[in-house]
Amino acid sequence: MKVRTISTQLGDRPVVRGRRERPRDRITVVEHGPESQPARFTSGMWGAILFISSETMFFGALFTTYFFLRGRLPAWEPVFQRCVEECEKPTWNAITHIGGLAIPLVAINTVALLSSSVTMQLAVNAIKKGDRTALRNWLIPTVALGVWFVSGQFYEYLHLGFVPNNGVFAGVFFTLTGFHGAHVTGGILMNAYVLLRTLKGQFTANRHLAVEAASFYWHFVDIVWIGLFTTIYIIG
Repeated sequence: MKVRTISTQLGDRPVVRGRRERPRDRITVVEHGPESQPARFTSGMWGAILFISSETMFFGALFTTYFFLRGRLPAWEPVFQRCVEECEKPTWNAITHIGGLAIPLVAINTVALLSSSVTMQLAVNAIKKGDRTALRNWLIPTVALGVWFVSGQFYEYLHLGFVPNNGVFAGVFFTLTGFHGAHVTGGILMNAYVLLRTLKGQFTANRHLAVEAASFYWHFVDIVWIGLFTTIYIIG
């Protein structure tokens, strides 16, 4: 015995067995997963933006502390209590000798970090076009330049000639650059994770939330470094 299903149309809505379809049956199926890119930001992207906003307030507090101490302490210039004669404050054109070569390390590190921001944006532009190969090719130098920056900063720490407890400026210098270096390290790990997922073929033109979130964070640490570089190495 066959069971007959009575169906008809009521306007543009189908009626099955004398009732309209359930509202949940009319919900559009999401075919591209939680990372699909709609016209507006997803909740995940807003989460990344809010996280970066909280980090902005954190670094804002550090910069405020720096300028407050600089303006209130009359002994700001002779800052080093233990190595006044041997040490001097780092500047943007401070020369570092590596392998017999005189190199302005801080300036080179700055160029490397800012260049990595360019390669990161090129990676985002590539995946928006669905080009995973270009995404991989741009992420690799982004990670490499980030590692170069952190390595250069660590090398600078070893050759500054002072430590955090050598004065107010020394303490503030290591606090600002140390926290920034930690954030750059976090960005490197994030970009390396995105690169790993790229190698597994997990991103498409419509599914790349992690790539854009990582790029937002990476641009943020680059912008912070511009302010930090100007404050520490130029204004002093």
